[in-house]
Amino acid sequence: MNDENEAVSVLLWLVLFLLVAWIVSIHKRMKEREAREREEQERKEIEERRHVSKSLRAFVMERDDATCQICGISRKMLDDCMDGLGDYLLLEIDHVTSVAAGGRGDDAENLQVLCWRCNRKKSGDKTNSEVAAEIDYGAKYLQKKKKKWWW
Repeated sequence: MNDENEAVSVLLWLVLFLLVAWIVSIHKRMKEREAREREEQERKEIEERRHVSKSLRAFVMERDDATCQICGISRKMLDDCMDGLGDYLLLEIDHVTSVAAGGRGDDAENLQVLCWRCNRKKSGDKTNSEVAAEIDYGAKYLQKKKKKWWW
């Protein structure tokens, strides 16, 4: 009888151990799923803040007169130098306050037009004035060269 009690006791401890291990694994999976869902929600919120509608893009481009807000270069300025040259200028809509810092893409006041060079230099962690201090290109340099082109 003693051996049977010991066997039952060992079996009960084994079942209890397996039950606890099973509960711990379920808890761990639930925590992992919650973390994945949180990350997905954060990703969706960032994507919503980043998105700029076509109509808002057009509004910002018109408001800023298709001119880079850092270096001042514009399609019109390039077309004045040579017809059709402005078509090659790549202008982009940029967030003044980056999405990572809480900026939104649905707020026209947080959007500006930048040429691709200034936008790459800005890269979300610099201000317009910091980039302007670094560059050696743009409207003021083009105007100096323009005088040389028209002898």
